[in-house]
Amino acid sequence: MRRKTLTRRDASSVSSVIASVAFLVVAAFVGGCGGEQASVSSEEDQVQAEQQKTEPEERSSASSAEQPTASIGETITVGNAQWTATDVLRSDILVSSLGTEEGDFLIVDVTFSNNSNQDVTLATPFATLLDGEGHEYEADIKDNFLHVYPEENMFVDHVKPGATKEGKILFSVNDPEASGFKLQVGEARFASGDTAQIDLGI
Repeated sequence: MRRKTLTRRDASSVSSVIASVAFLVVAAFVGGCGGEQASVSSEEDQVQAEQQKTEPEERSSASSAEQPTASIGETITVGNAQWTATDVLRSDILVSSLGTEEGDFLIVDVTFSNNSNQDVTLATPFATLLDGEGHEYEADIKDNFLHVYPEENMFVDHVKPGATKEGKILFSVNDPEASGFKLQVGEARFASGDTAQIDLGI
């Protein structure tokens, strides 16, 4: 059998093919590594985004936990205001000249002192009720005007600078299972976000 001799041109062609194949293999390997690196970077970015998302919630929870807290009979200061809860009553019925109303109610006796240099008119956002599950209850203005004597209604008239007002705030809870109540009080001006809490002991 006659053996074919490999010429210089054939050798050059074979070398070119081998070089091309090697280049493609290296390119595929580098591309695969790059894709893996991109995938790892994407996962790291996602983790960082989740951390940034949860940080404000953690700060908010920490801020809530750091709120000044008082108990029944203790006075607490919020900016230019002072609040004291002197008593609390839970009742399943309200009685007034207009008749009776059944439900689940909390009546809080409070004292408010205005230490600012301006008249203050109290509004429902300045005193809200929180239960142990974090549910929030605003005082119903209608119930307070119907079932609280005018001289004891904290939402009637304004409080002069340096003056103190005593009265009651009525909350409708309508959840007999709710407990762990706290009264959250503010500085009594809408521009302020400062609040404090009074543990009502029930």
